[in-house]
Parts: sequence; C-alpha cells; structure tokens
Amino acid sequence: MVVVGLLVHRGTRNSRSNARNDAADKALLVKYAIHYQRLELHDRATFERKVSHFVNEKTWVGAGMEVVREMKVMIGACAAQLLQGFPEVELRHFDRIVVYPDAYKSHRTGRSHLGEVRPKVGMIIISWDDFLHGYAHSRDAHNVGLHEMAHALWFENSIDNGESHFLDTRLLREWHALADAEVRRIKAREPSYFRDYAGTNQAEFFAVAVEYFFEQPKEFRKAMPAYYSTLSDLLRQDPAAQA
Repeated sequence: MVVVGLLVHRGTRNSRSNARNDAADKALLVKYAIHYQRLELHDRATFERKVSHFVNEKTWVGAGMEVVREMKVMIGACAAQLLQGFPEVELRHFDRIVVYPDAYKSHRTGRSHLGEVRPKVGMIIISWDDFLHGYAHSRDAHNVGLHEMAHALWFENSIDNGESHFLDTRLLREWHALADAEVRRIKAREPSYFRDYAGTNQAEFFAVAVEYFFEQPKEFRKAMPAYYSTLSDLLRQDPAAQA
C-alpha cells in the first residue's frame, strides 16, 4: 500500500540513543501508565522489556505527523498491558505501526476509523487523538489502543510464525462458546452488559471485551462472572484484583 505523506521511523537494535533513553522511557511509564504503576516490582521488568521491543524493533509510520519517542512508549505500554501474561509474545507478525493524528478515512472501507488491524500486511493503525482520549477516560470501556492490540493478539495466535497458539486451546473453546451466546443476544437486541458493537462478530466481541476487562474489571466480573473468569484465565491476568 502506498500512502502519501508518511514519515517512517525504523527501530534499530542496541543503538546508543535507545540505551540513553531507557531512563526517560521508564519515567514516562511511572507517570502515565496506570497498569504499569499497579504491577509488582518483579513484573515491571517484563513490561519494560515489551515496551522497549515495541519502541525499538517495530517500524513506526507517521501519517502526516511525526511519531516521537513518547508516543511510541505509550503505544508500546498499551501492547505490554495486554501481553503481560505472555512474557515471550511480542506480536511478531505486526511489525509496522501507523499513527494518524486523529480519525482518518480508511482506504479499504471509505469510512472514518479510529484504528484498525491489517493482518495480511502486519499493520496496526491508531488515531493518536483517540488513543489519548481512551486513556484520559479510563473507566468508560472505550479504548482504541486496547481494542486494536486485542485484534492483533487475536490474529497473532493463529499465524504460524513461531509465536502462535499461545492462547490455551481449552480456554479458547470456552471463550468461543460464551462469545457466540452473547453475540446472538446482542444481535437479537436483548439486554447485554456489552455495547452493541460487541455483537458484530467473534473478533470484535473479543476486542470490546478486552476494553471492559481492563477499564471496568470489577463491574465486568460482577455482571458477567463466567466471561470475566474465562478471559482472565485466557489472558493470564486479573485486573479486578489490582483495581
């Protein structure tokens, strides 16, 4: 795909500039990354390593804007938040992250998007303004960063690249059954804890559920205990216990 006006930043391994920025990156996490702040000290090292991988090893593309290091750190922290239960998973297939300043018109659909994931080309796309809004309003279960990273994780699990099938097969079957039932209820316009968009399909249900899981964990656990428990086991995390 050719996109006009893109600024491309490719990560480099073990560069001196990255080493010098480690302390600044950690300071950003301490100040802004709520999930990181809640982690035990021994879990923070895994989180920091994942953020470093995203910052330094992914290809960053600015769509009409410059993607500065602070933006990479915060988007990397979003990925690390979701992947905390999988120390070795780095969303290897998705090696390019495109950042727009705000909502953009998709070349594929012709509609305005806040973000999307394109597994065929290994690309994650995010609107920076909407990314910031998601974390500034961290209790409304609307978070485009978590939503798109959840899509990437969902696809990564099925892509044979040495990193696939990290989601437990039995738990995934349980989740599929639960999701199918709730998607049917939403499509039938029956009352649901989740917003209507979750009823689009299995992939969207998972992405929306991840938003609720991290932003309303206690409410989610109380309203949908089976769903929360299965997702907690599937992602190897329990944010309700930390909130």
